Amino acid sequence: MTPSIQNNSMTVRTTMVSPKTMAAAAAAVCVLLLCTCSFSWTTAHVTSAQLATDYRQGKAVNPTSVFSPSDHVLHLVVVVANAPDDTKVGAVWYAVEAGGNKNQKLDSASLTLKGEDHLDLTLSNTANWPRGQYKVELMVDGKRDRSLGFAIE
Repeated sequence: MTPSIQNNSMTVRTTMVSPKTMAAAAAAVCVLLLCTCSFSWTTAHVTSAQLATDYRQGKAVNPTSVFSPSDHVLHLVVVVANAPDDTKVGAVWYAVEAGGNKNQKLDSASLTLKGEDHLDLTLSNTANWPRGQYKVELMVDGKRDRSLGFAIE
């Protein structure tokens, strides 16, 4: 016996939603989305960044963009302004084309500020540096602020 299909009916009800209710629902969704997202905003900015052969009393000593192979410590002297205590400043050092290396990351470091506004970020080598082209990328709160190229001749 084949089952019979009876007359079925379906009722669809529509309800008008007022514009105020829609706006309140949209605002609630926006608040929920904002609470689950994270944002980063800082007033910190770099006022100067210099490469140098030394650092003393908050200042770059012998600022240069050309180093000697025997300059075992390279200094990136950075001055920041309007930096809250939790601001992260860092440097990523690269050999662009030196000693047979191309675009090789050499080292990176960062620090979290605690009232400082003058920083000395260094790259050191116990042996003489290979001659060639290098760069350092300066980072503030994880974002690239600038890149400084330099040579070792």
